[in-house]
Amino acid sequence: VAVAVAWMRLGLMLLLPALAWALVPETLHCGAVKRLPALTPAVSRVPRSVAQQRPAFLPRILPPRCAADVEKSVDLVGDGGVLKTVKVEGSGSVPQRGATVEVHYEGKLLGSETQFDSSRKRGKPFSFTLGEGKVIGGWEVGLSSMRVGEKATLVCAPQYAYGAKGMPPVIPPSSTLEFEVELLGVSEAQADASTFAEDNPFSPRTPGDIAQAYEKRLADKAPKREGLEGLLDWAKSIYIFGFFTDEKGELPPWYLNPLITFPSIFVIVGIGFWLVVALGGLHRGEVAPYGDDISAFVN
Repeated sequence: VAVAVAWMRLGLMLLLPALAWALVPETLHCGAVKRLPALTPAVSRVPRSVAQQRPAFLPRILPPRCAADVEKSVDLVGDGGVLKTVKVEGSGSVPQRGATVEVHYEGKLLGSETQFDSSRKRGKPFSFTLGEGKVIGGWEVGLSSMRVGEKATLVCAPQYAYGAKGMPPVIPPSSTLEFEVELLGVSEAQADASTFAEDNPFSPRTPGDIAQAYEKRLADKAPKREGLEGLLDWAKSIYIFGFFTDEKGELPPWYLNPLITFPSIFVIVGIGFWLVVALGGLHRGEVAPYGDDISAFVN
């Protein structure tokens, strides 16, 4: 009997704080622990894993994440011109200048329930590049602070929206706008390589790596050939015979190969010279008479 009574007392000690917590309105859960200090030790001793696996008939022991903690406005620019309230947390890093972001949004005038624009109604997300000035300033600042999957409310003062002129008739002058924005995806800009190291990330740069690469190149180099093959290799190294031949053995078309064109030119020139001589086109001339000697012309 004593043991049963002890178990009953223990059960009441654990059950009463939970019942008291369940009676607290949902909106007061965030401050309930401070207002019920006597219940705090009993509640805190209940492991979270046990509380999450409680039977359905037991009341909630641990409170949900407080809405006041999630939906807390943040001043992004310091003058109250762009206020962001996170509705759903995102993940990953925030996008950088030059990144292309894809969003769903709904826009309305602050204090109004009438939407003046909505990508969801159109059924197509909106994409733009941060830093190009294609959207209002409040969006540039707000989207630069969001993460993929995040849903937030952006309240943009006129100076970060459409200014004193507005965009009549849709947006009146000096209007503060409210946007429900969801960041769907981010495509970071590809940075242009500007140095040799960026263009050649795998090139050796330290003295040790350079020496190792040089030794490897020497080891991979083909041994010098002897005999006729060596003679041909030597001929190819001469300018007129090896100008169009690279170390990999890649050759141009046969009609552009110096090993064929230059000898062919020599042969054609030689044949032409021989024909000139053979046909009498090349001969030694006689000295023409000159001066007052005309005897050669008389009889």
